[in-house]
Amino acid sequence: MAGVNVPLQACEHFYIVSEAIEGLTELPVLRVPDECAYYKVDAGKMMLGAFEPVAKPWAVNGIPDNFEFDQLPEDFDHFEPILEAACNRVPLLAEAGIHTFFNGPESFTPDNAYYLGEAPDLAGFFVAAGFNSIGIQSAGGAGHVLAQWMNDGERPFDLGDVDILRAQNFQSNQRYLTSRVTESLGLLYADHYPYRQKATARGVRRTAFHEHLKAEGAVFGEIGGWERANWYANPGQEREYKYSWGRQNWFENSAAEHRAVRENIGMYDMSSFGKIRVEGPDAEAYMNYISGAQMSVPAGKIVYTQFLNKRGGIESDVTVTRLSETVYLVVTPAVTRPADQTWMRRHIGDFRVVLTDVTVAEAVLAVMGPNSRALLAAVSPNNFSNENNPFGTAQDIELGMGIARAHRVSYVGELGWELYIPADMAGHAFETLWEAGQGLGVKLCGMHMMDSCRIEKAYRHFGHDISCEDHVLEAGLGFAVKTDKPNFVGRDAVLAKRDAGLSKRLLQFKLKDPSALLYHHEAILRDGEFVGYTSSGNYGHTLGAAIGMGYVPCKGQSAAETLAGTYEIEVAGRRFSATASLAPMYDPKSERTKA
Repeated sequence: MAGVNVPLQACEHFYIVSEAIEGLTELPVLRVPDECAYYKVDAGKMMLGAFEPVAKPWAVNGIPDNFEFDQLPEDFDHFEPILEAACNRVPLLAEAGIHTFFNGPESFTPDNAYYLGEAPDLAGFFVAAGFNSIGIQSAGGAGHVLAQWMNDGERPFDLGDVDILRAQNFQSNQRYLTSRVTESLGLLYADHYPYRQKATARGVRRTAFHEHLKAEGAVFGEIGGWERANWYANPGQEREYKYSWGRQNWFENSAAEHRAVRENIGMYDMSSFGKIRVEGPDAEAYMNYISGAQMSVPAGKIVYTQFLNKRGGIESDVTVTRLSETVYLVVTPAVTRPADQTWMRRHIGDFRVVLTDVTVAEAVLAVMGPNSRALLAAVSPNNFSNENNPFGTAQDIELGMGIARAHRVSYVGELGWELYIPADMAGHAFETLWEAGQGLGVKLCGMHMMDSCRIEKAYRHFGHDISCEDHVLEAGLGFAVKTDKPNFVGRDAVLAKRDAGLSKRLLQFKLKDPSALLYHHEAILRDGEFVGYTSSGNYGHTLGAAIGMGYVPCKGQSAAETLAGTYEIEVAGRRFSATASLAPMYDPKSERTKA
């Protein structure tokens, strides 16, 4: 109706209500995820509902215009396995007759999170939809948040998991939605294992290197539709995840990739990262307005910065490369590109700039590790010395018989480059680097490696460690904010926080027991008292233990006082002693990235 992208697909949703059961009193709601069922008492009757493993999409060609609060035909064969298990679980159901068999449509989203917020392309149009059959339990909070959002003109706190801005345009595709929600409905009651990947609607978005990586053993994960190599199987090893709550089947594969980056050369695909070109006569003034860092830099300079809101919270965590006097390139996380570009567009005002999504125009291949300079020297005549190409700069290079732009930055804490390659030359570039790297021991690496390396270096992960409700100073990113620059969004909040002092600090933790694992949201205890949760976690193969990040209260405390306590992290009911640090535990002076 309004041209707003809201990817939803209706599914048939089933429940039964028994005949009246004599003596049935009020009972707690019972959920049995293993049997895909939930139970509740309904006026002396027993209600049984289901989230079956394989759902039935409904009206895939469009909902009839005259359909309103109606019922769908019964499908007892589809519901029977749920009912059979229920009669075994709650025997009185087997004795009671069925009073009502209800089948009605319920809308589901591709990722099982509902949609809230202002539509990206239509100011003032707010969405609250796709509640995945949990609308009643979510309604109060959703209504409160939307009312405050409409009144204040910004999100009251981090809502990234449900924000409508996460929806990708392609996700309204009928075939994609039908395939994905067939799985996603059932996942509501499934075990949410760490790193669990969706099995349906795969292969929609592939980078220019996809087939090359697949041929070398890549095991792909999916995010925002992008197929990304998460880890590489060894010859003869199954190319699939074996999920568990402990060390999964790829743990040692990722450890080997981690060591390659730390000790020699690793190469991995970063093409899915969002790329937004900012162009126009006011590009410099505009970038200075929306960025916390100083953007009046020479062409070829790369700047790490945050886009802040009026509270000093972090709306985006990006790198910005100045390509020319009037052009900048903003590089964002893969799934936040639509949200970041929307935020940028809403702050254009009278600035004479144009924003263009150029994500697919360039493939990106990262070459990282202490011997990465040797690999680049083998494929390019350009000079990659510290004098000619210092850390934080980009230069145009020849690569094989083609061209590229070499960005000397790192998200893994090692000497290395991100190579931005025209998409039509990506295959040639990969083959050139891969062939030259064979004599140097280059190893292909995946996203799990990148995450384990970045957490050792205490690099923040947007959406976990930092968000719109985390103040940039409390996140430990004050070094990236230049308050001597006037009139940028969030400046007043940064100055106010500096005057008032910090209320919390983001710390890095290392478990003393190397056997335990961290993922995120594990409880943090200081001197035996609960003080917060981990925001992210992974295994630090170089540091030899699980590493986590997390905020702890520090009001009125110096940094030394905050670190002085005895820290523990609670994992699955067990408390593990942990070392806490404000400085990165790996290469705290960043000497390796600038070698």
